[in-house]
This record gives sequence, C-alpha cells and structure tokens, in this order.
Amino acid sequence: MSEKNLVGALNGELDHSLALTFTVGSASAGTAVAVLSVGDRFVNVIDNDGSYLLSFNWKGRQQAHGQTSDISHVAAAARRWVEGSGLEALAADHPFIKFSGLQLAYERGTAAEYQWSALLASVEEEDHIFRDLVLLASRDSVLNRFFPRLGHRFALSVDEYSDGILVAVFVRRPGRFVIFGDDDGVEIEGDAAQMVDYLVARLRDQVPR
Repeated sequence: MSEKNLVGALNGELDHSLALTFTVGSASAGTAVAVLSVGDRFVNVIDNDGSYLLSFNWKGRQQAHGQTSDISHVAAAARRWVEGSGLEALAADHPFIKFSGLQLAYERGTAAEYQWSALLASVEEEDHIFRDLVLLASRDSVLNRFFPRLGHRFALSVDEYSDGILVAVFVRRPGRFVIFGDDDGVEIEGDAAQMVDYLVARLRDQVPR
C-alpha cells in the first residue's frame, strides 16, 4: 500500500467532525508510513503486508507499540492517544497495544523512582558485579535524584528526560570500580564507598530540582 493510500484509508476511519487527519510520514525502504499528531503526542502507523504496526509517542519518547490487522482499531487507537488517553485505558480497549513498566512510569511522572527500583531488583544477587555500588548510590540523597542506567556500566543522567550521560562507572575487577577521563586515562579508581563519595562531590551542583 502506498503512503497516500494508507493515509486515505486511515482518514476514512476517522470521525470527520473531528479536526484530526493522518498525514504522510517519512517512508523508509519503500514502507508506507502515516502519522496522526496533536501537540506533543503522535502515532506512526506502518503498513506491514496485511497488518499495521503502531508506535505511540509522547514528548519525544515512544510510550507504547502495537500490531493489528483491523484498520478501524488502528484509527480509533491513534485518535484516542492523540486526544490524551492514558496507556492503561488505551490498552484496556485495544489489547494489541503493549507498553513497559518504565513507559507507564514516564506517564505517571515516576520514571526515576521506577528505574532505581528496577536496578535494585536486578542486583539482588550478592555476586552481582555492581551490587554494592548500586545499593550505596540508591541510598544517597544526592545520587538518588539522578536517573540511573545499568548495563556494562553504571551511569547517571541529569533526569529521566535526558539521554545524555553525566558520568559512567565501570568495573575494574570485583569490588573495584573506575571512571575514565576524557583522555581515556583513569580519573578515579576505588571501592563502592569511595566511588559514591566521589560521585557526590562531582555531581552535587548538578542535582535536578
């Protein structure tokens, strides 16, 4: 289906008394994309050979996704989203829509708290390589106001809306952590307590309000 045909089909499912219209989105690799947008909310709809892939976005972040072959449900779900529907209410009426706990926390304004809880749950095992560092950082009144990320390193962002990393801590060996400087040299190395003290001193003036 071409972009214009997809847009036309979706607009045909909308209530024409409403000031809402799907428009042609940015196509990639010959894929038809339609967009419904109001303010900071928009939905991308992609034609997927007999079904439709949906991406629900808010404030520059994907909040949910879904797939269905029923174009009437596509249009209805997209309309409800851009009109301000919450994730739980939207998914209750359209079960094909899926979202994560973190995405729901973003909607509720509790993303940072949710992320800390998720990280603490992920390092429960005593032999987790980042366990001591995450536990101490989560208890610190300065550090626990930043947004944490955990993967091959423990990192902090200024808040849940920032994709930038203020500082990243790597494991040197079990029980020892390191922060590298801009020249790839070692900025500081120490145990979990020493690292937390250093992070507090370095980030105290950047605590989000």
